[in-house]
Amino acid sequence: MQTLTRTAALEGPNPIIIDVECCTTSGFAGLQLVGNTSDLLRDGKERAKTALEKLGFKLGHKRILINLAPADLRKEGNHFDLPIALSLACLASEKPPLHTAADYLFAAELSLDGQLRPIRAAVPLALAAIKLGLKGIVLASANAPEIEAMQRLFTDAQTSVEFLFFEQLRDVLAWLYEDQRPLRRNEDHEEREKAAESVDFDDMHLPAEMKQLAIACAVGRHSLLLRGSPGAGKSMFITRLPSILPPMNRQEHFQALQTYSMYQNFVPIPILKGRPPFRHPHHSSSPQALLGTAVEPGDLSLAHGGVLFLDELPEFRRDLLEALREPLENGLVNISRAQKKCQWPARVQFLAACNNCPCGWYGSKRHECRCPSNRLVAYWARISGPILDRIDIHFNVPELEQPAIQLFASPGNAPKGQTGKLRESVARCAEFAAARHAGLGVRANAEISADQMPAASACSAQQFEALMDIFIPLRLSNRAILRSLRVARTLADLDGSEAIRTQHVRKAVSWQAVVAARERGETGT
Repeated sequence: MQTLTRTAALEGPNPIIIDVECCTTSGFAGLQLVGNTSDLLRDGKERAKTALEKLGFKLGHKRILINLAPADLRKEGNHFDLPIALSLACLASEKPPLHTAADYLFAAELSLDGQLRPIRAAVPLALAAIKLGLKGIVLASANAPEIEAMQRLFTDAQTSVEFLFFEQLRDVLAWLYEDQRPLRRNEDHEEREKAAESVDFDDMHLPAEMKQLAIACAVGRHSLLLRGSPGAGKSMFITRLPSILPPMNRQEHFQALQTYSMYQNFVPIPILKGRPPFRHPHHSSSPQALLGTAVEPGDLSLAHGGVLFLDELPEFRRDLLEALREPLENGLVNISRAQKKCQWPARVQFLAACNNCPCGWYGSKRHECRCPSNRLVAYWARISGPILDRIDIHFNVPELEQPAIQLFASPGNAPKGQTGKLRESVARCAEFAAARHAGLGVRANAEISADQMPAASACSAQQFEALMDIFIPLRLSNRAILRSLRVARTLADLDGSEAIRTQHVRKAVSWQAVVAARERGETGT
């Protein structure tokens, strides 16, 4: 007798259907697993055997061969436990199941008492079942929220494929043999949602120019580098910026859902709701942690549709920063290894912060900088010109005019309601630019290409040439000019102007890397 169940393995982000075949054969009694499997997967057959024996299944003193096909594909993961257990159960059972197991995709980890535990990559596995035209997919109940979020996003997921969620192995067997449907549980995610709430600007005092900066970055999705003395509020500002960002669009939300599903067992509540992700890797991160591997996404891909924040930018490894060039430009991470090659989405809003010198007090009015000139030049040279050229806005955060303790000395002095006002401004500007974005096929001004910029500027040919004359004495690169025009387009949207004006271009130019460096007196970059 031979039994067959189905699951899937992952080649990077792409799922491949796996047949789990079981049969008895001659030889010494025991379970033998074949098919290019990992240690984690081989342990799964013991978990499956123990869970079945607790339910009363007797496998007997036989040699049982479990084959995972195709044999040449490397199989890894804990989600093979359930299909192996069901294939063994069908082999040991005397009556045929009511549902054909081969028509469904099964994926879940098993505890020794038969509980179904959540797995990673539930969303890609569900898409594999849809693509293959299977009748359904069986998962642990804990994976239900991400599958339900996937179903809400795209009509492609609204197919005849049935999504079944169970708590215990005995419940799966009761459905398979007796057609007992799983009970739907209405889980309360309120506590998880409260824990996931992000900080906002209601506890931060913002000068008028920084309010304009926050709205411009949120509307235009521009990359940003903040410089300033220690305690000026650089990190505080950037960590609060996601609180006013618009939600992800459907495509970004779906890709973020897939990526996080492959990264961890539980997709965070903000991602399920379509809020932009925020990733904040430490400067000691390895290239694999930031860029990802052929089997797992890194922080750059996990920030897709949201924000990647690198604090203390000069402290990151030089090769790591240089590796960001192509992903920041193309929105993709291409991983190429000898055995595997894959591509991860990485269209992020790049935000960074750093000091002006090693001691941090260069240009400060409160403390004197004691860094020698050679240390200053070496510090500024840690970030290459091509990386700086890929950042839209360079801004020096001003020092507080009064000590911070005075700002919070009186009760209720925090600017309550500031976040709500910023969100209203972001929504108003986004609505103003929505028709133009739809016509150009872009998400935000940061994505406007060079050939689209003349039309996006809403200027006549003569007016556009006059704007370009502003850049002649600055000797900026073509990339820097394009990025300045994108920022100017956002500043025009903030003013409610259909066309880019001279003041918008001059303001955008003042936020460029070369101009900001000249203001600080830097000569090393």
